[in-house]
Amino acid sequence: MIKVDATQAQNRLTEIITSVGDRGDRVVIEQEGKAVAAIISYEDLKRLEALEDARDAEIVRQRMAENDGEFVTIEEVIEGYNKLHGTDLTIENIIND
Repeated sequence: MIKVDATQAQNRLTEIITSVGDRGDRVVIEQEGKAVAAIISYEDLKRLEALEDARDAEIVRQRMAENDGEFVTIEEVIEGYNKLHGTDLTIENIIND
């Protein structure tokens, strides 16, 4: 992992992009010695997103197991909201709003 100050990153952006893209380097950008951002390859981003998706899917499986495989539908959520707040929302007017 490469660490660079924000000013250096700004001045060396083309070099950093090449380093990340060609060699798969990961660059941490710091301001006043504190890490504030990172530049990673697109492949790393896709792997990170895949991990997040897998984690989310596992959470859904766990919740389904806790609820005997049943979930509340969006229609039921809207119906409950309408009863609670005295509104008349529908999926259509939520989407089109």
